[in-house]
Amino acid sequence: MEEGTAAEGVDCVGEVLDQAMDLTIRFLSDRADLSASAAFTMNRVCREGPIRLTTLASKEGGSQPSMTQLVQRLERAGLVTRLPDPDDGRACLIASTVQGQALLDERKRMRRERLAALMTTLTAEEQAALWLSARVALPLIGRLMANADCAAETAAPRPVD
Repeated sequence: MEEGTAAEGVDCVGEVLDQAMDLTIRFLSDRADLSASAAFTMNRVCREGPIRLTTLASKEGGSQPSMTQLVQRLERAGLVTRLPDPDDGRACLIASTVQGQALLDERKRMRRERLAALMTTLTAEEQAALWLSARVALPLIGRLMANADCAAETAAPRPVD
């Protein structure tokens, strides 16, 4: 890819991601039951399994004290729980509860339902094109997410529990 074309490609992909994020946050997501930071944190805990609070704070780009407060709020709501860390008796792991997973599952179901309603405003050909582009983009976006996590882990100093 030539330099000018590469920059145009980054701009195009960036615009797609920006608009997809706006669509998701503004029209598809229910913002009443969880703040954005709580939802992102819950998604990570559910996706990655039990995780140390310091690791969670680092991966979410926040401070340990602010993550501690957020986790305490999620605990009081019954959405996460603390488990003993089998590798370090002094530390604990943050894990989703059944109630927390159920809330995320319901939020996902609602987003899909709202998206399905919006997609009816497209022609059949446009729906097919969007579906095809999503099938192509999904594994690539997954790789970008994994690469971003790896880059963040190697760039950030390791927090100490």
